[in-house]
Amino acid sequence: MQLTELSLGRQKALFEAAAAAVLPQWQIGEYEIAWISYSTNAVFAVKAATGRYILRLHTPGRVSQKVLRSELYWLRAIRQRTSLIAPMPVSASNGQLFAAFSPPTLPSTGEILCVLFERMAGQSKPASALTGADLRRIGAYLGELHRAAQFDPPADFQRHCLDFEGLFGVASPYYVADECQFLTPEQSEIFRTLTQRLRQAMTRLDNTGARSGLIHADLLAKNLLFSGDAVAALDFEYCGWGCFLYDLAPLLWQLKGDRASDYAQLESALWHGYISIRPEAEKQRASLEDFIAARQLLSCRWLLQNRHLPNVRAMAPALLQARAQELKDYLSTGLLLRRSATL
Repeated sequence: MQLTELSLGRQKALFEAAAAAVLPQWQIGEYEIAWISYSTNAVFAVKAATGRYILRLHTPGRVSQKVLRSELYWLRAIRQRTSLIAPMPVSASNGQLFAAFSPPTLPSTGEILCVLFERMAGQSKPASALTGADLRRIGAYLGELHRAAQFDPPADFQRHCLDFEGLFGVASPYYVADECQFLTPEQSEIFRTLTQRLRQAMTRLDNTGARSGLIHADLLAKNLLFSGDAVAALDFEYCGWGCFLYDLAPLLWQLKGDRASDYAQLESALWHGYISIRPEAEKQRASLEDFIAARQLLSCRWLLQNRHLPNVRAMAPALLQARAQELKDYLSTGLLLRRSATL
């Protein structure tokens, strides 16, 4: 039996059992756990005598050990080499950065890979509460991530390549082999036409040298924490090698839907925060809208990938229809206007 065949209650029970099985590998003593979220991963808050932590459990088959280890290598480098605030993985007692759990009751499910992070101080904000000052700080954070957090990775480092082929080809983390089965002919044609346009746009933008490197690749409002004037980024699960400009697209894509009335001011604040650290990026701004449209297309493929999840299943068809129409309008106008929910 596969994990996706279980009810939501049984899936959550499975992850609670996995958490109880792996947490002793970190020797944190007595602990209490509480659910934070469950979608593509199960995430728990952990309160122990030794501190407070976040436990992230990867659903089986979503990530290999090598790819996960490489994410943790970069996070450790960010914390050790820069002043940026990002999740710090905690080494288990055997020195490994993660642990594996194989559910005995589901032999076909595979390994659940588990990571323990130090819990960071701060509060999250919904996109509706972000201010211009917040956006400038986020832009500066991304600029510093692209400038100071690049490093020479070890030989076994393996992360996704998020260039055009890496985002839209068969190696993409968003690839859906049977996509056409779940789309109308019109939706398939919209996606095909947009993909061709994005290929041209991303080819025009030189993704080499100082314009590309390791990026977060999923910086939405839910993946940010604020503490005073400081900002921290969470959830580097989708990080990889890509164009720096793409790192601004997820949050701008979200703001287009959640903050349409003052979007222009917020985009300007994010951009000016970013170029305060990387002024050489100014000449790339004309390509920003293309990357936001790319994010919209990838969001559609994420919906297709995760259509089996309890919190996605019911709303996926309507969301796909709405987002495909928005992309059709973008192909006509060159401007993405979002009315669909962010999810």
